[in-house]
Amino acid sequence: MTCARVVQIVDASAGQIGFQGLVDIFKAEGLTQDQVDRVLDAHVSSAPTIRDRLTSQMTNALMRGLGMPGRQSPEDVMKVRETMNGAPAHDRWGVGDKPPTEIE
Repeated sequence: MTCARVVQIVDASAGQIGFQGLVDIFKAEGLTQDQVDRVLDAHVSSAPTIRDRLTSQMTNALMRGLGMPGRQSPEDVMKVRETMNGAPAHDRWGVGDKPPTEIE
């Protein structure tokens, strides 16, 4: 039930409130940080995590608030996270390579 509740809260709140607001809701629901972290960081196949999806939604909301187009996908967030963690990211370019010219 914990997993389903975390997902339900994220789906209802993501992009609407910040991380601190989500933390407050999780605490009010009696969920521990460990329980929430396990659900947010769980990998299902090679899909982005819930945290990746949440980060994408919040980033896009911030960008739109600054007058820029919000085009950060959960897959983009996953690539950045994997690169930062040293794991191979899918479809990334190496040093000296030119980045893609088209934005999907």
